[in-house]
Amino acid sequence: MSDSDDLSTAAEPGHALDAFDRRILARVQSDCHRPAESIAAEIGLSASAVQRRLRRLRERGVIRAEVALLDAAALGAGLTLIAGIGFEREHYAALARLRALLAPEPAVQQAYSTTGDNDLVVILRVADMPAYDRLCARWMAQVPQIGRITTQVVIEPLKVGLALPVPGGD
Repeated sequence: MSDSDDLSTAAEPGHALDAFDRRILARVQSDCHRPAESIAAEIGLSASAVQRRLRRLRERGVIRAEVALLDAAALGAGLTLIAGIGFEREHYAALARLRALLAPEPAVQQAYSTTGDNDLVVILRVADMPAYDRLCARWMAQVPQIGRITTQVVIEPLKVGLALPVPGGD
């Protein structure tokens, strides 16, 4: 395959990812600063073709962000908590208010609307339990329909990651 015809699906919004796109994505998600030359050597394209594909994958939103992963303990946020939040009864206005509080909160690493016993599950990184207590008190004061917050303290992280499985990314 020549470099001129390797962009067929990467350039078209709405088209499926081809094998080269998948192989590039599998490699770049573990290190977004990896040189295109290194990726190109592994997958059989030129560095310029890899760069063009990466640009198009970013433009299409397949690559949503490129971030630095920081050491939470070094920044004073070494305590990881998993909080299950439940409302007294179905209360969509309260859910919307709580979502608005969670989104900008730096301690909230992830938040999910869920089925089951909890309406939301939130992963947090804080300095200590008093910091968590203050955060929960603020949420409960601003959203009084919160019926319960059940908390699990992470003793030891066994796996933490954001990499997605990329079928065909070998």
